[in-house]
Amino acid sequence: MNPKKIEYFFDIAVALLLFSLPFSLAIPNIILAVILILSFFKDKKKLGSNTYINLLAFFSSYLLLKAFLENSFINNFDIYKHLFTILLVSILLFQVKNIFLVIKGFIFGVFLAVLISSIKIFIFYLAYKQLPFGNTSEVDNLILIDRPYFGFICFLTIVLLHFLIKKTQESIHKYIYLFLIICAVLFLFMIVARLALFLSFSFIAIQLFLDLKFSKIKLLMGFLLLTTISLSVLFLNQNIKNRFHIKDSFEGTVKVLKNQEPRFVIWECSRNQLEDTSFHYFTGYKNRADIQFNLNECFKSSIINSSKRKYYLETKFNTHNQFLDIFLSGGFIGIVLFILTLIWVFYSFRNNFSAFFMLFGLVGFLLVENLFFRQLGAYLFGIFIPLFYGVIRAHNKEDEIR
Repeated sequence: MNPKKIEYFFDIAVALLLFSLPFSLAIPNIILAVILILSFFKDKKKLGSNTYINLLAFFSSYLLLKAFLENSFINNFDIYKHLFTILLVSILLFQVKNIFLVIKGFIFGVFLAVLISSIKIFIFYLAYKQLPFGNTSEVDNLILIDRPYFGFICFLTIVLLHFLIKKTQESIHKYIYLFLIICAVLFLFMIVARLALFLSFSFIAIQLFLDLKFSKIKLLMGFLLLTTISLSVLFLNQNIKNRFHIKDSFEGTVKVLKNQEPRFVIWECSRNQLEDTSFHYFTGYKNRADIQFNLNECFKSSIINSSKRKYYLETKFNTHNQFLDIFLSGGFIGIVLFILTLIWVFYSFRNNFSAFFMLFGLVGFLLVENLFFRQLGAYLFGIFIPLFYGVIRAHNKEDEIR
């Protein structure tokens, strides 16, 4: 087959993979297999960073080799398989040539998921005359992806849409992309995705100031105006107040946060494991299953409310912090290898604000979620760092959207 056709079909397959992420667990794996086969027949020229791939490979190899040597790989295969996914996807994504096609595939998939979720939310509102997003009891039935992940991919979509606005010369396309950004922000407000809202507003505000080249006085006035608007929305919208656990007093807010925010309990139980005699600071626990066992034991002993304790034990919450999880499972060696990988990417992205801020957002997400525990999380980590290497490449070449 013609090498150019293989290259074209390869990029199409990657675009379909990104399109399918919000809808299925199985379809992305099937498409990934197709992409892998196509990669054997196309030009192997990498369009990204060999250093990043090497650092990621060192980090992944350390955790996998450690698991094999300690005979814990099979017992924890459901988690370790995601490391293979991250490494494989990262290598393949660096072979994408038509970055615009891939970005559009992702954006189209996200907004189709937003549309479907919005219709379900609208039907719910007509029936009950309320939005349930101040709590989590009805959320999973109304949106296609878990709220933190849905919020994060909407944030990524906003960053990529801004990139498309900068690259296109067609006014109508600019207005369409701007309209989609507004829709994404409104959806984030509707589902009250906290971290994604903060990241999206911060990105939009900073990018506006950079694009419009305001003076220092206008920058200060704009910052104060945005802060006032944000605080007004935060304190006047009851749905958002409930989601942020905001009460009439600071003491009341802190009390409710400690009672209703699971991470207060989870992080304390995770931190306590650093003092366990079976934890080795250089290499971590011998079997990562011990981490979950210790968490469950801590939930049993520290949560007084029986229904809340039962909920935590049935849910089997993980550490909800990827850095802490890597430290517990891989020790000092593991966390240093991981942080060095991220430092290299920050250095590589230092001259492109969109890419740098995306990575900043990803690190923020890693602080509150364990991406490596989920297939979607593994795909997000494996895809978007190489993808933004492509964004930087396209930006430097001053290519227009094809």
